[in-house]
Amino acid sequence: MNRALTVARLQFVAWPSVVGWPWGILTLSFLINLALFTSMNETIDPTPTTGGLASIYVVMFIACVNSITQDFPFAIGLGISRRNFYLGNVVSFGVQAIIYAAVLYLLSLVEEATGGWGIDLTFFGIPFLWVENPVLRFLGFALPFLLLGFLGIAIALVFKRWGVNGMLTLSTVALVVIGGAVVLATWRGWWSAVGGWFADQSGAALLVGWPALLTLPLAVVSYLIIRRATP
Repeated sequence: MNRALTVARLQFVAWPSVVGWPWGILTLSFLINLALFTSMNETIDPTPTTGGLASIYVVMFIACVNSITQDFPFAIGLGISRRNFYLGNVVSFGVQAIIYAAVLYLLSLVEEATGGWGIDLTFFGIPFLWVENPVLRFLGFALPFLLLGFLGIAIALVFKRWGVNGMLTLSTVALVVIGGAVVLATWRGWWSAVGGWFADQSGAALLVGWPALLTLPLAVVSYLIIRRATP
């Protein structure tokens, strides 16, 4: 376990990629949106909503991919086992998800208290996915971090294990599955039913329940792959 904690601390040596870039880009996105909607006439969009919050999740996804492609060979070269490297990454990313979700939760409260930063701007929340329960709202910020993090780790490990052929195979499978689903839904006229299903889901289900169910198999698959991955 000590070796796993060493790996976790190793992730923060390159702090710009795991702290600086995610929060720097989120801050820039927020300031741009704030300036944009402040300069607009209120009659154009009286209650502006933006998806700028997604930027921090995208950057953290990239950081998780980077942690495998760059840090994995270095850690194995130091004699750290694959198991400890994987556990160390899980610990470090789990801590980040908890801390970052707590900060985003507090910022959402500030946003509410200030009337959307004085202009009714919704940046740290999505109205149709809003969760009133404090615990579920916090998890609604944290679980997407974990889902995208394990997705990034899994994709990076496919590359480390099977190289370019593995990535091409993964891309082909994804294309066939997604494309096949789109064709089938169009052919059978299921799009209205699909839209209705999403509309019937609560914010807690979409931000907490489903991400939790998808994160677990990704974590298991990632662990199985890393056991045979080459640096």
